[in-house]
Amino acid sequence: MTTKSLQKESVYSKYDEDGDGVVSDEELSHAREIKELESTLRKQLAQLRMARYTLISMGVFTAAMFFIPIERVDALADISNLFYISGAGIVGAYMGASAWVQRKNGK
Repeated sequence: MTTKSLQKESVYSKYDEDGDGVVSDEELSHAREIKELESTLRKQLAQLRMARYTLISMGVFTAAMFFIPIERVDALADISNLFYISGAGIVGAYMGASAWVQRKNGK
């Protein structure tokens, strides 16, 4: 196993987990795994938020339709159809990706 000594106040000193002043290959690989996991979790959280806000906006839009005069609803019919289709696509893509990742991790 190769060891890497650090300079004083090095930016890489945070990777020295045991505090001996030497960063081993194991410590570097552990730090890399943590960064990859954090990145994956941030991505999943962003996707979850996007799906939630899409569902909320679809619900608010649907509820608002009851308070809008029928003439305006008729004028918004084409746009509202596109809104619902795109929203369902976002939510469906999130749910499909989540199921795929869970199945992939289960094997």
